[in-house]
Amino acid sequence: PRASAAEWQRRRAAAPGRPPTPARRRGSRHNHLSAPRQPLQPTMGVRGEIDKSGWHLIKPSRKESKYYQMNLSFMEMESLVDVEKAVFLCHPPAGANAPQEPGPRKLKHSSIRLNNNSIVELCGEGANVVDEQGVDLGPPPSLEMALSHVVADLSMIRWIDLSFNNIRVFGDCFKCMPSLQVLNLQANRISDLKQVKRLGELPKLKKLSLFGNPIEEKKHYRSYVITVCPLVGQLDFSVVTNQERDTAAGWAFTFRRKLNPEEKGEK
Repeated sequence: PRASAAEWQRRRAAAPGRPPTPARRRGSRHNHLSAPRQPLQPTMGVRGEIDKSGWHLIKPSRKESKYYQMNLSFMEMESLVDVEKAVFLCHPPAGANAPQEPGPRKLKHSSIRLNNNSIVELCGEGANVVDEQGVDLGPPPSLEMALSHVVADLSMIRWIDLSFNNIRVFGDCFKCMPSLQVLNLQANRISDLKQVKRLGELPKLKKLSLFGNPIEEKKHYRSYVITVCPLVGQLDFSVVTNQERDTAAGWAFTFRRKLNPEEKGEK
């Protein structure tokens, strides 16, 4: 008669010069799968003190490991004065298991997310800011001043998201970011279309989002933006086609005096 599995196990263990084979767990094909799983280690070495969701407040960018992206979205900030308070960084560790030393630190940021807040002012103008204790903190800081406290080099910022705020005026606040390539200003309260002309001075701006603002409802909105920002290749998450550029060029020729009112005095 055929030996049972228990008999074969006994014979194999009794064979000379052969180590006993440990009995496998019933119902498991591989013993290593039944071992307890180790807890996942964080993949990023920089964390923020106010990170409530468990995600890293600041993490290295994908392309450049030396630069970081700062996420301050959904922080209920009403003024840029809260940026410096919100950012409390840990020193990047040298290795995966290196101890982290808490303390403020300026990092080389390439991406900044300030979306889904209640920010109104970017130019450092407007009413004075009052904190929760009723202390007058003075006028709100400009975007350049607020970020200079937490960003080592503003000229390296390539991507900034200010969508879903209450911004009305942005002025020349992006001039301090000559490397800016992506700017998201959707779902704000921008109503003056002439402000967009200042964005055309950014030498590397490739993607611009302005939809969800009152200026979107104005006539010839898209043609105007394509004209004053000729380097932008994607507007409102839609690629700017050659036909649109031709249409914008014809529109700009027709309304050239409105685009350049200073030419009226010359003629």
